[in-house]
Amino acid sequence: MSKKTRKAGAARLAPVLQNTLVIAATYLLLAAMLLIGITPEQHDIQIGAPASMDILATKDVNDVVTTEEHREAAAAMVEPSYRSIDFSVVGTVSANMDAAFNQLFDLRSEEATDLVSVTDDQLATLNQSLPVELSLEEYVALMRSDEDNVRHLFNDAILNMRDVLNSTLPEGQEIAAVNRLSRSLAATGYSQPLVSLATKVIAANIQPNMLIDEEITEANRQKARDAVEMETCVKGEVIVRRGEIVTQAQYTMLSSLGLLKEDSMDVPLLAGIALLVLLVMAAVGVYLRRYLPDRLTTKNVMLLCLIAVVVVGLCLAISRWNAYAMPVSLGVMLVALLFEHRSALFINIAMGILASLLLDASSGLFAVSMFSIVLMSLLSGPIVLAVYSHRMQRISSLLAGMLVGLSNFLCTLAVGLINSAELRGVMTNALWAMTGGIVSAILCIGLQPVLEALFNIATNSKLIELSNPNQPLLRRLLLEAPGTYHHSIIVANLAEAAASAVGANALLARVGAYYHDIGKLKRPVYFKENQMGDNPHDRTDPRVSAAILTAHPRDGVAMAQKARIPAPVLDIIRQHHGDGITIYFFDKATKLYGAENVDVNAFRYEGPRPRTKEAAAVMLADTIEAAARAIPDPTPEKIDALIHKLVRDKLNDGQLDESDLTFSDLEKICGAFSTVLTGVFHERIEYPDVSIPPRMEQAASAPAAEPTDSAGPQAEAGAGTSSVKEAKDDD
Repeated sequence: MSKKTRKAGAARLAPVLQNTLVIAATYLLLAAMLLIGITPEQHDIQIGAPASMDILATKDVNDVVTTEEHREAAAAMVEPSYRSIDFSVVGTVSANMDAAFNQLFDLRSEEATDLVSVTDDQLATLNQSLPVELSLEEYVALMRSDEDNVRHLFNDAILNMRDVLNSTLPEGQEIAAVNRLSRSLAATGYSQPLVSLATKVIAANIQPNMLIDEEITEANRQKARDAVEMETCVKGEVIVRRGEIVTQAQYTMLSSLGLLKEDSMDVPLLAGIALLVLLVMAAVGVYLRRYLPDRLTTKNVMLLCLIAVVVVGLCLAISRWNAYAMPVSLGVMLVALLFEHRSALFINIAMGILASLLLDASSGLFAVSMFSIVLMSLLSGPIVLAVYSHRMQRISSLLAGMLVGLSNFLCTLAVGLINSAELRGVMTNALWAMTGGIVSAILCIGLQPVLEALFNIATNSKLIELSNPNQPLLRRLLLEAPGTYHHSIIVANLAEAAASAVGANALLARVGAYYHDIGKLKRPVYFKENQMGDNPHDRTDPRVSAAILTAHPRDGVAMAQKARIPAPVLDIIRQHHGDGITIYFFDKATKLYGAENVDVNAFRYEGPRPRTKEAAAVMLADTIEAAARAIPDPTPEKIDALIHKLVRDKLNDGQLDESDLTFSDLEKICGAFSTVLTGVFHERIEYPDVSIPPRMEQAASAPAAEPTDSAGPQAEAGAGTSSVKEAKDDD
């Protein structure tokens, strides 16, 4: 890759990189301001301690703790589901109990009678071989009780167990059955130690004959849990009241809302803001890229981003005072004045969406107030553009602000009446909304000149200032190149009429015409309109003369840039000759040096060709004004023919190819030129050469003149004739 190619690639990449950095910085600033405006106040509270103030939900929040408690309670109330009865359990349990009782009864053998008085260690050793662990009291009762009594106890225990199992014993009710059997044995009259011994055997061997179906039971419990709705605290609802003891449920909700000081950043809130700002900026970017791709210069991107940051920043500051007083309409005013009308409506809606988020967090997001602010923003755009389309003085912003204030008042009143019966509060909000519209206008009047100067923008107000004859460059043009100055005045009249005829910016065309020839200030005497007889071109090589003439657009751009003239006027200065040829000096050079020795490109202006309707209007007006002055005995027919010829020549030379002018536009321009020039070259009355007699009162008061050889009526007639001639010259 060549060095030249790398430089060209870097030059193309630089604006893209600059725009990306500006947009990224704007995105971060907007997201940060919105986060500051939305993030609620955090509180220092603890579970079990009283709250120091009422704390409201900033958005809908689920009471997870309370809901979970209710769900578990509902699940616990579900009856278990069982499988079918297992009748084999009766025989198994009876056999196990019979074996256990027989083992215990064998302790009463002759060999064991001496073990009535046993120590704890001996009993512990004995228990290791028994089916149940006996206490000393139970062991003694077993050894000393009557044999028949013991057998009857064991038999009754087995019979009672069989009775229980022959009916139903659901899983989970084993303990209750053991307790019932124990009470039944005790009621029969057996001693308590023996009943306790039998109860231990029963408890060790009892088995349910109806087992729980865990799968079905859990499914039923889950249904019960799911039937319990989530407990929710809606936005604006009090979570905990002042002096109330904070519970775990309340603490959990406050923590999930990010209202506790020990909480970290509310990640969902941050993500939501970041995504919303991204979507809004992306929508604006797609709109501008689709409909205004030529306007997306780095300067304009910086301007729009700065307007967005300023508007949202001011809304953030004023929202702490009153959300309805936010200057939401400031965005559409500044964009319409400083950038472009059509895009102002769309950008205004985007600004309204962002500004509407800057509400008091305690009232919750996406409330009625947010809808009111978005609706106010939506309605204010057409009002502002309607005012600016008819008049563009600075006072227009104040008029627009008053109309927007009235619109805001009615809009807020309507929304308030729909959603609230409290008329006093609705009227208060409506008055604040009206104030917001007027504040927008005041801020616009103050910010417009600052942004105009900062970005050197050609607003109508700026153009009106530039049209003042006392502007330094115009003053110099009048004093140092008076012929060029008067030529520019006529060109301005022609260009303004042409621009109006084709729907272009007439004021820009006029101001561009005022300044289009300021480059001639560098060498004014080399231009015909400033010469008083002597023509330095007669002594100059035609190639040098052409270089001097073709340099005046470039010199004019340099002077205008130094004077901080806006870019649209610079474009007119640069483009008003396109890349046309200085025909006179080209012809002179071919005659002197021969056509084969002359490079036509040396006699062309640098260009570029006019790229706007305003620049094309100035080019045509400049050409036609210069040619019209040379028409002998101008008549409307001659003027009209000359206009059409010159416009056709420019069209055939390709000078109008990039100006977006149609054939219909060119015909309208020709008609406008014809009207203006016909007025300039109107017929004049030829004054007769007569003697004017003196006024009667002057003759009566004057002393009698002494007759002389040269005095008399002839002298007076000569004086009168001179006066008439002077008047005729002035006219």
